[in-house]
Amino acid sequence: MNFINSALDYFFPPICGMCGEINENYICNNCYENIKKIKKCVINEYNNRNFSKHLYIFRYEGIIRNKIIEYKFEDKGYLYKMFAKIILSDKKTCNFIKKYDVIIPVPISKKRKKKRGYNQSELVANELAQKLNQDIWTDIIIKKKDNKPQSELNKLERIKNVEDIYEINKPIEVKNKKVLLLDDIYTTGSTVNEIARKLKQNQTQEIGVITLAKD
Repeated sequence: MNFINSALDYFFPPICGMCGEINENYICNNCYENIKKIKKCVINEYNNRNFSKHLYIFRYEGIIRNKIIEYKFEDKGYLYKMFAKIILSDKKTCNFIKKYDVIIPVPISKKRKKKRGYNQSELVANELAQKLNQDIWTDIIIKKKDNKPQSELNKLERIKNVEDIYEINKPIEVKNKKVLLLDDIYTTGSTVNEIARKLKQNQTQEIGVITLAKD
């Protein structure tokens, strides 16, 4: 496996996700120093949502907005390494993640995953789970149908757009668990709130949310 990884690195060397320079950490020191200036790592607490806490790393603007768009829509799946590296470099964020029993990436539809080739939230979640020795479940929550992209809708439409499109595949697994939902962007919170509602119906003990950015 080490030989294979070395060979892949030779032909496809790891690069900084910001400037494109070869860098084994997927973000160079100069770019990381610039990123630190805009990194937020803010935790919001809620008593009127189906989840109790939300941590976001960045505001959805500027270079971060551009990179997330590239990651999701321009076939730059490798950027998950950079996003994970930024998250893992923040002690407060790592401690937040470790408070939960399991990470669950927000699922996308089979149609969208086939078209894109990957679930952007799942790639980041897998990397975090591996580095932090956390459990990750990718088959517990299922998206039953493909809906309109949330980015095209207003607040009320977003809420309606996600109603009853998710189901819990293995209800017994989530009972009494502390679950952390991971998604890329938080705008109104409609998607994660709907998933959290389904989890609460199945007696999940606590639900938190972490996203790369907040709009």
